[in-house]
Amino acid sequence: MSQSQGRPLRLSHADIVRWHEHLLPTATCHVWMGAVGSDGYGRFQITNKFDGTRMLTPHQVAARLGFGPIPEGATLLHDCEVRLCCRYGVGHVGVGTQSENMRHAVARGRAVGPRPGRTDVRGKVGASRAIQDALRDAVDRSPAGLSRVLAGVIADGDPMRDMLPLFDAPDHTAAPPAPGQVLTVGSVPAAVLLRPRRPAPAASLPLFET
Repeated sequence: MSQSQGRPLRLSHADIVRWHEHLLPTATCHVWMGAVGSDGYGRFQITNKFDGTRMLTPHQVAARLGFGPIPEGATLLHDCEVRLCCRYGVGHVGVGTQSENMRHAVARGRAVGPRPGRTDVRGKVGASRAIQDALRDAVDRSPAGLSRVLAGVIADGDPMRDMLPLFDAPDHTAAPPAPGQVLTVGSVPAAVLLRPRRPAPAASLPLFET
């Protein structure tokens, strides 16, 4: 998750090329293999004469390329729950609201509090570094092979991985919303996920919608 503050910022073609160089596509997530912050999210620095030096999360760049300028105050969501994922679209990086982000955390048992639920036993940054290390060491470099490695290393951090279910109960986890679908709480509309779109070639792209 990251939230747009709406400060003007432009991405050059060189920035986008450099961003792509740090991505490792698997059959599921496109994983950031560059710098990682203490929150477990990637870090991507850009510098230009208009905006100076700024530090971004790489999934902000993904959202810009997939959905256009990020609206001020919008929150970026990881439906795949992989903090290093930079794949935009259904099931991965999307644009939503902070309240929507909190509802997802509660629904998936990952809300922070006295009983934080199914948070990775390695911590945020520990989980991200474990993912990067496992993918770097993977022998099978095919997208499908890397995806299996990714799934395995994520499972290693599940605090419930060694627990056996007592009852044969169905999984009530809600499916991710489709693009354009209105999310509701009761009968109240909450947010609409934006449809991915391909960016038009340009010398520079505004990151935020101001």
